[in-house]
Amino acid sequence: MEDKTKMKRFFKKLSEKMLTIVILTLTALGSVWVYAAFLEPSLTPADSTQDFTANIMGDNSVNNTFDSSSVVGNVDGSLIERLEYIIEYLGG
Repeated sequence: MEDKTKMKRFFKKLSEKMLTIVILTLTALGSVWVYAAFLEPSLTPADSTQDFTANIMGDNSVNNTFDSSSVVGNVDGSLIERLEYIIEYLGG
C-alpha cells in the first residue's frame, strides 16, 4: 500500500514539473514571436550595395546582364547548375 502512495506522489510531482516546463516553453516561444513581430528592418531594399550585374538574379533592366557562360551542368549542383544540366540533357 505504501508503494502505491509513493508512486502516486512521484507521478504527481513529475506531472507538475512537466506542466511547468510546457508553460515556460510556451511563454518563451510567445515572447520570441511577439519580439519578432515588432522588429522592423533597418535598411530598405533600395539601400542595397550589392553588384546586381554579378548577382545571379541580375539587375532590373530589359537586358539582364548576369553572365552564366562559366556554369557547368551538374545534376546535384545549385539551381543554375541543375538548369544547365537539363538544357544539356535536352540537347539545347
